[in-house]
Amino acid sequence: ASLNLMQFRLPDGQVDLPGLRHAVDLLILAQEILVGFASYPTERIAENSRKYRPLGLGYANLGALLMSLGLAYDSDEGRAVAAALTALMTGEAYAQSARISEALGAFEGFERNREPMLGVMRLHQQAATKLPRETCGEVLWKAAQTAWQDAVRLGEQHGFRNAQVTVLAPTGTIGLLMDCDTTGIEPDFA
Repeated sequence: ASLNLMQFRLPDGQVDLPGLRHAVDLLILAQEILVGFASYPTERIAENSRKYRPLGLGYANLGALLMSLGLAYDSDEGRAVAAALTALMTGEAYAQSARISEALGAFEGFERNREPMLGVMRLHQQAATKLPRETCGEVLWKAAQTAWQDAVRLGEQHGFRNAQVTVLAPTGTIGLLMDCDTTGIEPDFA
């Protein structure tokens, strides 16, 4: 699933970060529900999906959002905003996976992989603290920090329902269907 980032641009030009977090939570829950009902091309893939419950939430229209914010795609500011939005989405997605895990239990392979996975989550949390605060903006920077703090704290308490939650896939066709000006993470080509 992909989120159209332009749908989170407010009339004042800011990004609706609470709305984005809410959309991430809803789509992770929806994808988690679908894992159990999906059919897969081979039994091996089906078994892996049942054991690890991988999801794939991403976004589209990054280039259009950056342009609407007056940021050049290939600029320090553009890269900072893209990194912070990606950190926010991924941290919130893992936090939601941990909330679901509290209710339904962790993915089958979690306990065997508990310490390595939590180690990776802590590395992501640590990397989020190194986002360029002054170029991505204080509000977005803090939102990314909060998302990763929640993900690590909840993951330590409840584990994760999903071994993978996000992926930044090319969104050519679905980007057009979502009325995106730019697809995936690509800039505007014209």
